[in-house]
Amino acid sequence: MTNGERVPGLGPASYPWIQTRLALERTLLAWVRTAAALIGFGFTIFHFYEVLNTVEGVRPPFHPGASRMLGISLVGIGTLALALALVQYLLTLRHLGKDPAVAKIPRFHPGLIVTISLTVVGAVTFWVLLARLPR
Repeated sequence: MTNGERVPGLGPASYPWIQTRLALERTLLAWVRTAAALIGFGFTIFHFYEVLNTVEGVRPPFHPGASRMLGISLVGIGTLALALALVQYLLTLRHLGKDPAVAKIPRFHPGLIVTISLTVVGAVTFWVLLARLPR
């Protein structure tokens, strides 16, 4: 495209919508980073103390199972936060999509794909860790 040509539907009237949409994407990706850290830390804490309990010469824990519960809680909180962020994102996106002036703007949702994938990973991790708790 040359400088004189215009993209249909991408005029100055759509700039605020584009800025809002990009802010929405940044917010979602910030939640993805936070949730990934919580899920990762939770899994690491759970696994670290599982291994530590099998090492000879290490004192038994004061509260057996507390580290497991902390790890599972972090995984659950991260997954729940991600699910809530996903719902907020979709509701806001639906609201933004009602504007007919922006109907022709191309929409691609890479953050949404990552969010859904990480939500599934978090839910599976939560379930697997919960299944490993002693009965």
